[in-house]
Amino acid sequence: MDKMFQNNSGEQNEHPPREMLLLFVDGELPAKETAQLETHLEACWPCRVKTKKIQEGIADIIEFDERVLTPRLNPPQDWRNFDRQLRQLAAQSGRQSLFSRIFGSLNRFFPVSHLFAAPRPWFKPLARGLAAALALILVVALVIYFKREPTVSASELLRNVTEAQDARLRTTAEPVVHQRLRIRRIDQASVSEASATLEIWNDTKNARVREFTVDGNQAVSFSGNVGRVTSSQSSRNQVIDDLAQVLSTNHMDPQRPLSAVSYQSWHNTLQHQRDEVTRSKLPGGVDAVTLHTVPAAQVKVGQIADAVFIVRAKDWQPSTLRLSVRAEDVHHIYELTEDLSEVLNLAQVDPKIFANETVALAPTPKASPQMSPSSSPLAKLSPINVPLVTIPPATADLEVEALQLLNQVGADLGEQVSVKRTLEGTLQVSGIVETEQRKTEILNALAPIRNNPAVRVEIQTVAEAVAKQTNTPNPSPSTRAVQIAGNAMAAEPELRAYFAREGGNTDEAVRRFAARMVGLSNQGMDHLWAMKRLLNQFSPEEQRGLTPEARAKWFKLIRTHARSYQQTTQSLRRELQPVFFPGQSTAGASAEGAGIADTNELARTVEELFELGSSNDRVIRSAFTSSSGGAMTTVIKAPQFWQALKNAEATAARIALSK
Repeated sequence: MDKMFQNNSGEQNEHPPREMLLLFVDGELPAKETAQLETHLEACWPCRVKTKKIQEGIADIIEFDERVLTPRLNPPQDWRNFDRQLRQLAAQSGRQSLFSRIFGSLNRFFPVSHLFAAPRPWFKPLARGLAAALALILVVALVIYFKREPTVSASELLRNVTEAQDARLRTTAEPVVHQRLRIRRIDQASVSEASATLEIWNDTKNARVREFTVDGNQAVSFSGNVGRVTSSQSSRNQVIDDLAQVLSTNHMDPQRPLSAVSYQSWHNTLQHQRDEVTRSKLPGGVDAVTLHTVPAAQVKVGQIADAVFIVRAKDWQPSTLRLSVRAEDVHHIYELTEDLSEVLNLAQVDPKIFANETVALAPTPKASPQMSPSSSPLAKLSPINVPLVTIPPATADLEVEALQLLNQVGADLGEQVSVKRTLEGTLQVSGIVETEQRKTEILNALAPIRNNPAVRVEIQTVAEAVAKQTNTPNPSPSTRAVQIAGNAMAAEPELRAYFAREGGNTDEAVRRFAARMVGLSNQGMDHLWAMKRLLNQFSPEEQRGLTPEARAKWFKLIRTHARSYQQTTQSLRRELQPVFFPGQSTAGASAEGAGIADTNELARTVEELFELGSSNDRVIRSAFTSSSGGAMTTVIKAPQFWQALKNAEATAARIALSK
């Protein structure tokens, strides 16, 4: 693009300065410069992002003024009787305060006005000293600001933890991950607490997992199935069994409970969650990073209502996982703390570990975190002749096939259905759906792969999940619907003015239109979340390992959601145009540039579309739900919002051309 912008020094620049973007957003640029800038914004992602941030900042300021400042700045009762009440308070106060009397006396002999009337030879040195002090304070503040350790985002934290674990595995031949976890369960209703110690051995090469809980001198071995124990259950075993059920219900991995992969699996099922990443300290003063996630929507019984994931800052090693799980009346707290984590060569591990046996142990002293496999209590297992069942490993291609089958019945749009490969080598398709009819529909869609021995399908209704978790009568299923609050909407004046001209029931027309807009925005966000989950489904190594056929299917799924989002956004523009943008064209936006063939570029473009689409969704919700003042009405009427819809539509069209 021609270099048509200049900075303050007169030098040519490919990007407009921030001041010009601000004038553009405010509508103060001349027509010629506005046209040039619009052309530039259509082709420049960085400038579009800067413009969007300026718009969001202005909207936030207006909303803050409407919601916070204005209500508090209005005088009480329009200052009626203020003078009379002030005189009464002065009469009631009686004598002056000690502070007032002292400064009143000083002012008789040395009035403040004399300071400014008399010659001041000391004033300039004093002013210079104050200026130097202020400059020094500013420099120190800037140094502290720029030297502070930046906090990563939630996605970056989880990616760093996963990559650090993968790096540890790559440095060891035939790696076996050995973890010892302390588990606490706190029942808030009875204020009771139970605990257990769990040891997990993951043979990553042969997809074998063994779990042991140590109770005194007894080591109890769990079978490969979640929550099924090979010996009689004690209260401590029950803690682990309950935790495994909670993890499975929330799409986490019971065999890797304290891992970023497990946390990410649950995180991907959420929509509009609130993430907070902060710096913290572990016992002993070790630097740590804490991720706190709270689902924005109300959770059902058995679902996670609050999660905290803590990792060491120096090596991204997980340290603690704290889950708050909703029960009938209160929440149950599960806390997992790592006592030991090491990656060993398979040759270093006692073969009896993977013999699937229950044994008695000789008394041993408490192990230190640096204990070796030979000093572990599980290294002295006595063999029991239990056959080891080998499960045929599932491939990434099979995983893509399952995703495609679920897509055919829309089971990847907002429902709690997940697909993942476990360390056992099986492909687990699990989910919770609203009705029995929906469950049957999904099971029928998965029929082509259900008989595959590497596939495990577990689809249950909400009623079944709740009954299994709490042993309470089955509740009636809930329904998902778009509801518009009874309070006045921010966009209500414009809608009333528009529908009044058409005649009929204006109230009903306004309500239906608002519900339709929020519903379309919901549909669009469902497709954006589906694209994001598909990109997070496979690691870069797994993506490169896909066969050409599986890769084509995977790209087709992403293209399908991108095309659906494009159509949904176009429908939004058509509906909004006669009300808010009567002079604008509703022609569909075309893709900018060629299709995307590189997975890295695809990931970046999907992330950009997700941010842009989320911003548009916030504007729609603010304008067509409960009242938020006039701020978002102004935003939804602004030409920049119309352009943002077109930009999102064009970006989705480009993703739809990916190969």
